[in-house]
Order: sequence, then structure tokens, then C-alpha cells
Amino acid sequence: MDTLFAPVGPLKPHLEPYRVWIWLQTVALRLYVRALKGRDVPFMTVIDHRGTVYLQWIGDAPHEREPHPLDFTWSKAFRLAIGDLDSAHPGESQDRVQIDAGNQTRPRQFSQGCALPRPDP
Repeated sequence: MDTLFAPVGPLKPHLEPYRVWIWLQTVALRLYVRALKGRDVPFMTVIDHRGTVYLQWIGDAPHEREPHPLDFTWSKAFRLAIGDLDSAHPGESQDRVQIDAGNQTRPRQFSQGCALPRPDP
């Protein structure tokens, strides 16, 4: 049997009365992909909570694609600094120093109140 007219998988209970219409949308999208890219091109469709069928991707799956050459990736040193990676250096301590600015006392000149001159009328 051709995969063009294959039935859709299991649906949520509130979409079961609309199975025929969802199937027709799926067949229409399959015909569109075949006309656009050919018969053996992989693609993925998604059905939302209202029963509308969307085309997610055509061609290679996103997890199978090679990364774009201009994609930005963080350097290893930066990822190590923010704690995303563990250090490969055996002597480096994993204890991090936390700075708490709330416990510091202000200098005496700023903590005392002083009277300011009145503003000009």
C-alpha cells in the first residue's frame, strides 16, 4: 500500500470525531511534499489541539543536519568560566568564592546624615 493514504496515528479523545478531516489534511500535505520535493523525501507533520495539521520540517531531520558553518558557539574557556564544563586540570579546586556585597559596612562619612542646603526658590 502506498504511504500517501496511510491512516493517522492515535489521536487525543476530543479529536476522534474529526479523524476523517485530520486524515484529509494529512493526505493533502503528503501530496504537497511529493509535488514539491519528490516521493522519498522525509518530512514531519504535527497536529495541534484543534485538529489542524502543520508541516514541521521537510528533508533532513533537524537533529541529523550538519551545523551551519557560521553558527556561533561559546568558547571552551567561557563555558568553563560559567560552570557549564568541568575542569580537566587535576589540581584546580571546585570551590567557588561567592561575593556578598550586603555584609560590607559603608565608610563612616557616607553612613552619617548631613543637612543639605535648601533649594533655590
